[in-house]
Amino acid sequence: MHILAFILIFVVGAIAAACDGDFSGIAAIGKFVGGAILVIGMLWLFTQPVLLVIVIVLLVVIIACCSGTK
Repeated sequence: MHILAFILIFVVGAIAAACDGDFSGIAAIGKFVGGAILVIGMLWLFTQPVLLVIVIVLLVVIIACCSGTK
């Protein structure tokens, strides 16, 4: 219960600080949420082998396109 209260206080405090021009709390929340989404997405991909192969092929194609001659 205390952990949930701390999270709620942190979110409210980050929003209040953002109103004064300090966006570091919002950035920290964004990094945490983005990291959690990345981990959950990777775990989901490992349960779907076909999607994992598709993602690997797409990454190879993107890397090949980006490293082409300029």
